[in-house]
Amino acid sequence: MSPLANLCRVWFALTALILLLVLSILTHTARLLQYIGLLSEIVREDVAVCCAALIFRFLFFVNPQNRVVKHDMKWKELAADTPALILMNHSSYFDFFFFTSVIPLSVIRSTHVRTVMSASIAKIPIVGKSIGDHAGSFKVYFQAKGAGFGTGDANDFSVDRDRQNVQTSRMEAHIEEHRGSIGFCPEGGMNKTPENGLNPFRRGSFAQAAKFGSPIWGAALSGCTDAWPRAAKIGGFPCTVAVSLKKLIVPQDGATAAELADASQVAMQAQLDELIELVGSKKAKVPAPKILL
Repeated sequence: MSPLANLCRVWFALTALILLLVLSILTHTARLLQYIGLLSEIVREDVAVCCAALIFRFLFFVNPQNRVVKHDMKWKELAADTPALILMNHSSYFDFFFFTSVIPLSVIRSTHVRTVMSASIAKIPIVGKSIGDHAGSFKVYFQAKGAGFGTGDANDFSVDRDRQNVQTSRMEAHIEEHRGSIGFCPEGGMNKTPENGLNPFRRGSFAQAAKFGSPIWGAALSGCTDAWPRAAKIGGFPCTVAVSLKKLIVPQDGATAAELADASQVAMQAQLDELIELVGSKKAKVPAPKILL
């Protein structure tokens, strides 16, 4: 590893720690303002997500070794297409910082975008509350220790049914009452072999799309494993990271969650291949799953 790469990682770690502390202060302040009646719950959550977007945007500003490429970003179309589901491929701890940083504040305010995350992430010191409860995130209570977060049994996606039903009800209320958009990683956990293509999409994740007919969008990310390799304790390696945002499919009447999962995976794999080719990397060669739509 070159001295420059080491220096970049130390700088990234230092700036990330400081900015996460700032984010924690801001979201706790917003929580206090809600407690004394100056903010409603939905506004407080929007404020927390906006703070995270600004904080992570600044993180990239002070870490220019991570060059950002944005391609085909259709945020205005998504804002007019709510309530939408936004899929994100997940191959690195860097993904969350990157994706959150590119969300426009106007989109956060108009679509009340929230994320789905492993309940274990909400327990991380300093940042867990800020990106979890304070931001109105929906938790997934995996039964296997570490599942969905890059450690533990990556193939066990069983959940605590009782606790998960509460989160499902919250998601459906968010869609029905606020026409809110929801972002999640349909692979269920971190992809250990992204060079082989997307992992199979978890079919249960598409239940809301089947029920409400929500349009499905893809936020394809590339280069995140270069910026923060899975085995590395901290990221910040010099590299180019890229993102694209486009509509994948609109559910047809009667489409099942399984059909939507398979069709979305095909569409998002094509989107990801296009993005990877754009930034000059080798695209994955994977067989397309059968589409039943």
